[in-house]
Amino acid sequence: MKFIIFVFGLCIGSFLNVVIYKWSKGLSIKKPLFSFCPYCGKTLKWYHNIPLLSYLILKGKCAYCKAPISIIYPLVEILTAVFLLLVYLKFKFLYGWGTFLCFSYFVVFLIPITFIDLRIKEIPDFLSFGLILGGLIFSLINFNPLLNFGESLLSSLSGIGLLFLINEIYYQFSKRDGMGMGDFKLMGGIGAFLGYKSFYWILVLASFTGILAFLGVYLFYRFKGISKELNLKTEIPFGPFLALASLIYLFAY
Repeated sequence: MKFIIFVFGLCIGSFLNVVIYKWSKGLSIKKPLFSFCPYCGKTLKWYHNIPLLSYLILKGKCAYCKAPISIIYPLVEILTAVFLLLVYLKFKFLYGWGTFLCFSYFVVFLIPITFIDLRIKEIPDFLSFGLILGGLIFSLINFNPLLNFGESLLSSLSGIGLLFLINEIYYQFSKRDGMGMGDFKLMGGIGAFLGYKSFYWILVLASFTGILAFLGVYLFYRFKGISKELNLKTEIPFGPFLALASLIYLFAY
């Protein structure tokens, strides 16, 4: 069963790659129906799209034009598979398939949110609202052992309000927004699944990992002699760090 969950995760990750790429490029997720090379535009065969395996066989290059395929594609597939397997190991045996479905849904939404925000500094409403709605539904049907429906609803609204308040305080001192509406709604979705009691640790972890990432990029640029300016006013998407922190909290809870 573990192997089946992992393979299923790879397949879901392959679909998430489509969502990430097309949304980031402003393309329709439904059309064209079949995958294509972003360089030469040729439609890929089904055997060019086998999750992870095709990337390895093709040595990370397009089957037609030999253009390099981003490492992000297999990374998303592996991350999805690993996280779904972790959800299975942590929750299925304790609570059953319903809870596995609940937190698998949570993971599957956080992954494209993370990579889309990293690429275009935007969190699509259909993902953030889908996260909120999913959290409420799973708590309503008792698939979420952490929260009942009332707690889920309250936590969702509290998450949105908390980040809004933090942003307002930041704005009063700096006269600029520190976070976007997408972050508010993402926190609402996290609250709908994990509850308001998770907010302290998630914000601490998100801030800490965000600072580490900023310092890492800064030192990398200095080491490589890249002249790109980085300072305290540099815009950094906060969504990926909220997502990472919420996953750490989920599996450490």
